[in-house]
Amino acid sequence: MCSVSWCINEQGYQIYFNRDEQKTRPEALPPNRLHFSGVEVLMPIDPVGQGSWISTNNAGLSLCLLNNYQGKIAATPIISRGLLLSRLAKHTCLNDVEQALRNIRLNKFAPFILLSFDLSLCEGRTSAQAFHWDGEALSIGTMASPVFSSAVALGPVTEYRKAAYLDTVGSKASHAARLAFHCHHHEEQGYKSICLHREDAQTVSFTHVSVTPTEQHMSYVAGSPCDHLTASSLAQNRLSLSKQTAMSEAS
Repeated sequence: MCSVSWCINEQGYQIYFNRDEQKTRPEALPPNRLHFSGVEVLMPIDPVGQGSWISTNNAGLSLCLLNNYQGKIAATPIISRGLLLSRLAKHTCLNDVEQALRNIRLNKFAPFILLSFDLSLCEGRTSAQAFHWDGEALSIGTMASPVFSSAVALGPVTEYRKAAYLDTVGSKASHAARLAFHCHHHEEQGYKSICLHREDAQTVSFTHVSVTPTEQHMSYVAGSPCDHLTASSLAQNRLSLSKQTAMSEAS
């Protein structure tokens, strides 16, 4: 259960991610600077599966992973989907992510949607590259903001949340409007809320990623966005990378 939205323009892109989890799941570890094959990566870590759901690296590539609850789960033992980001976060462009996914035995993983961003999207595009694994086949396409996953009533949840997005964000490009969207509640049906509140599950964190040709930032705020997400909390919990200049010069 997650909600992700984004904004892409000629200066770079920004990602806004609500992570929803069961209330019994242990709290995640906040983002840290990790290194994979010489590439510096920011990502939080789920202590259960030892993987992650969002990452950004110093080549300007970011990944967002959502569970695809409507897919088919294999009968054989599966590996945590979050470990995919540990494998893929080192790549430096969308094409490399695609090639790597094609070479992974995906039948070991439960169904997922992987959104992929790099700075090539800033050349007049507004959609993210999307990889859908439904448990049987991998499909590749694009998706427009916002995107949602839900184990409960995906159709009504998506319909309500998209309407809330148009109402809250609409054509406005403001950062404040996007933060307000990720704090949004349904007055009566909490399972439809972007800031989720269910008896068994809730939004447990918010992550903001900002990438330009020269900088990469990740802010991570633990807890329900309605209680903890402020401009101050984002600033206090921000980590930064610097552009990988050697790679840029080589290209």
